[in-house]
Amino acid sequence: MGRGTIRRAAGTVTFLDLLRSPGRLLDRVTGRGGARAEADVAALRAGEGREVSAFVRDGRRFRQGSLVLDPGARSPVVWRPYRFPGRRGPAVALTGPLRVRGEGPVDGPGSPAVDRGAFRLLTVEAADRSWELAVPAVDLPLVRAALRLPVAGT
Repeated sequence: MGRGTIRRAAGTVTFLDLLRSPGRLLDRVTGRGGARAEADVAALRAGEGREVSAFVRDGRRFRQGSLVLDPGARSPVVWRPYRFPGRRGPAVALTGPLRVRGEGPVDGPGSPAVDRGAFRLLTVEAADRSWELAVPAVDLPLVRAALRLPVAGT
């Protein structure tokens, strides 16, 4: 996976992104990021990677990190946890075949750690385990498209 080719998705905005492009905050607050989100899905289908902010439920809490969605990689969907201060933990590939089992509001154990107005909860069944992923609502179509990507060896 070429790290330089992976851009952040429409719903994934860092503080530096806001300094460079303050309009992204307005897009996020007003929900006008739809056109950018559609462009992200088209880019993924054209072979470009995207990074999506995500939380994974780990027992009774949510862990913050990101999903790296890269159609050209051996594992097209990879979870990368964040570690303080600003470091990333080891990557974990979601082992295919992948199937969305449910989608809904972020609730249950650990949910106060997630912006429940901006994120939705996906329950994903992988070959080796079940994942509960809270992803930005605007990026749901992108994540769903990535979960349908073929995985090497499946």
